[in-house]
Amino acid sequence: MPVSEVHHVAMTVSDLDRAAAFYEKALGYRRTLRTDVGGAAIEESLGLPEGTTGRVQYLQGPSRVGQLELIEWNGPKRRTATAGHLELGTFLLSFQVPHDEIDEVYERLRDLGAECVAPPRRSVLDNYGPIMAFAARDPDGNLLEFVSLPSRAEVLAFRAGEGAG
Repeated sequence: MPVSEVHHVAMTVSDLDRAAAFYEKALGYRRTLRTDVGGAAIEESLGLPEGTTGRVQYLQGPSRVGQLELIEWNGPKRRTATAGHLELGTFLLSFQVPHDEIDEVYERLRDLGAECVAPPRRSVLDNYGPIMAFAARDPDGNLLEFVSLPSRAEVLAFRAGEGAG
């Protein structure tokens, strides 16, 4: 029996308020649950060192599936995002954007001061078809991808050779 969709992704951030404001403005997500965490139950269930506490902010998109949970842990951070993102762990978070809004999202991120790796680019994926995508970094350097995908009908047409040109 398969597990349901991803409920949320938890990301450690260096400044909870700054990160929440960024995702709220950049993605249009809304803040939902905000809480403090800590104590034996969370330490044991997540394998955290004794005395670990944190502040948490959930953000929710329009579908209410795939929320972001931002966590600012107490104490020094042990890992920072790397330029190449080649170490084990999360490589990037990808967000689907309607084709006619991808340039607007790119400009919004630039206006927020996000480091955009490159402007939106068209790529053709084998056996799938054309996509538009760009990547940017959040205030902690985490890599975010914004992608516009073809419809199912467009994918099927591409596979049939109608859109391969």
